[in-house]
Amino acid sequence: MALTERPGADDLLDLATARLRQHTDEGWVAVGPRVLAAALGALRPSQPVRGRHAEGAFTVTADVLRTSLRTVLDPDPRVRVRRLAFRTGADDALDEAVVELSVGYLQPIAPLAADVRRTVADHLRAVLGDPDLPEAAVTVDLLVTDVHRT
Repeated sequence: MALTERPGADDLLDLATARLRQHTDEGWVAVGPRVLAAALGALRPSQPVRGRHAEGAFTVTADVLRTSLRTVLDPDPRVRVRRLAFRTGADDALDEAVVELSVGYLQPIAPLAADVRRTVADHLRAVLGDPDLPEAAVTVDLLVTDVHRT
């Protein structure tokens, strides 16, 4: 039996249609700017990370470093980046990068970890302006928290 075949269904449908037609979007005009202001106010600024180049020092946000590192690591099917975090000193110089990963099932973790550490350290040195620093100067800690199918 269809909805319109029941007794009174037409009346119920007419009532619902009339109530929907009474509804207007005027209330959204008042709510919209407040919701947008609250969302913008909830955004936290990203942590600054100091870099340097021939002209002097500069600052990059941790969000920019995360995005650039993801573009380097994401193409590797052996890993999936779950989280990237950075620890800086009082002068905002990078002290440590923490990379949380999911690794491909049956991947040997030790050689994979060495590849990821080297890739992350090289990229951070290039972005922050210290390409000539030795690899050991950039601390990269890896945390494997998951496994995925490759």
